[in-house]
Amino acid sequence: MKNLKYKNKLIKKLKYRSIYSGSKESDFVLTNFANNYLENLGIKELESYEKFLTLGDMNIWNWVSDNEPLPFFEDQNYKKFILLMKGNK
Repeated sequence: MKNLKYKNKLIKKLKYRSIYSGSKESDFVLTNFANNYLENLGIKELESYEKFLTLGDMNIWNWVSDNEPLPFFEDQNYKKFILLMKGNK
């Protein structure tokens, strides 16, 4: 029960941060990702997504749109998020 409350609170916060990320382009990509995938992610993945968002909306947009090559990420979830976003644009 405690984990479910935490997960739901985290999803709500991440959906908000995804919808109001900055640029229109990244808002669109992040909002689609949040609506399609956040509910199905585990707590560790959600926490990873929260850190992913700190990389900045322009960086994320550039990676998703192939304007810049993907750098090496310690957290392999980042690459998974980007690949899922590419499928949703």
